[in-house]
Amino acid sequence: MPSVAEPRGLPDAPRPTIIREERNRPLALGVNDLRWPGLLSTDSRKARPTAYVRDNRDRRGSGILGKRPLTGGRPGRGEWRVVRTALDVRAFEEVPAWVARRLRPHLDRAADELLAELRRGDPQIGEEEAGRARAGVAAGIRHFCDLVEDPGAGWERVSAFYLRVGRHLARDGRDPVETHQALRRSASVAWRTLAAVPGGLDLDHTALSLVVDAQFCYMEAVAEVIAAGYAAEVAERADRRVAPAVQRHRAKLLHLLLTEPRTDPRRLAALAARARWPLPATVAAAVARRRRAGALPPEVPGDLLADFAAPEPCLLIPDPGRGQARVPATPACDWAIAVGPAVPAARAADSLRWARETLALAGRGVIPDGGLIRSAEHVPALVIARAGELIDDAAATRLAPLRDVPPARRERLAETLLALLEHNFNAADASRRLRVHPQTVRYRLRHLQDLFGDELRDPRRCLEMELILHARMANRDAGG
Repeated sequence: MPSVAEPRGLPDAPRPTIIREERNRPLALGVNDLRWPGLLSTDSRKARPTAYVRDNRDRRGSGILGKRPLTGGRPGRGEWRVVRTALDVRAFEEVPAWVARRLRPHLDRAADELLAELRRGDPQIGEEEAGRARAGVAAGIRHFCDLVEDPGAGWERVSAFYLRVGRHLARDGRDPVETHQALRRSASVAWRTLAAVPGGLDLDHTALSLVVDAQFCYMEAVAEVIAAGYAAEVAERADRRVAPAVQRHRAKLLHLLLTEPRTDPRRLAALAARARWPLPATVAAAVARRRRAGALPPEVPGDLLADFAAPEPCLLIPDPGRGQARVPATPACDWAIAVGPAVPAARAADSLRWARETLALAGRGVIPDGGLIRSAEHVPALVIARAGELIDDAAATRLAPLRDVPPARRERLAETLLALLEHNFNAADASRRLRVHPQTVRYRLRHLQDLFGDELRDPRRCLEMELILHARMANRDAGG
């Protein structure tokens, strides 16, 4: 395999020799010992990836730096695993948390000021380049605030974000220097923004030096993560080039499984063999939606079929009983991913349909729209959504006793009835659900008994009313 050319534009990353791992004895290196060497040796017959490892010293937040293969020699697909670098979080622990709180509300204004500054300097700057610069500055300030507020856990999220940035720079053929410049702009804009805030920084000399130290630590660590992501993508793309047909077969297999459920099983098996993707007994389909423009696609485990370039990004998870733990972990602010139920591989299209409906309900606010959304956890909402017209017709009959009650009281009684149905008419439990006094619930229950009579003792009627009330409350909360 030919050697991989070193990516351009990493002036802050010296060239060391390749580091290797001794058998059964992991290396323990400091953050300053980790250098960017280009990942592969120049000997085309003995290409070896670099072994980056986690720093073992105390008081450091860990974050993604690069990858190495599990076995010696040339890595095969699926053998790469993430390893870690470290950020010394002590500087962030010393910075007053109110600095982040004072800066965060002005993040958008700071990014807009930078954009205006760029346009004054270069009126011909393109929309795409200007948008990237603005997003880069906003992300830089936001992540710095995250680290001040939560140094340890914050670095996990920040490093994962910038690893993806490095990878996408390599995929787009862009220079990492572009992101380094954005980081420097972020630092400059952050200082100007804080200085303009009413009350200013109000930091003494000691506190000011702590903020400066934290900022330099942040910029240095982020530059290393971007470089590692860039280098890892270069290495993996070189590996993928030897088998482009496999990627084409995987894309075709994903399309067949999700759109052509009646495909001949023998044809599927043959295509799966060419795609090097053993057909599992069960699969779960997933669909994704960007929460914000410019969100980077998540890193996808090698045993998942995925297409994030499609108008409707989708994934196929093999053996979801064990595989759903490997669904891409994404920042909650970047992507919403809905996973359908586990089904036989031939019924992947059914799982995709439920995933789509789940994501649609989340988008309407009917169910929580946060992170990974599993359709199996929202069966009542999905069933009710499919029977919307029937629910409306049934509500006219089953909730008729509430029709003549004044609107404000009707709403309170409906909420109380649902809470009582959910808690088997236990007033104490229902009161906690409603956050009112138990005596208030008992008073409303007596009113409901006067209105509904024996229907509240009929299990079938109670089930119907619970479904109807769930649907009505969901539509109300979603603004329907």
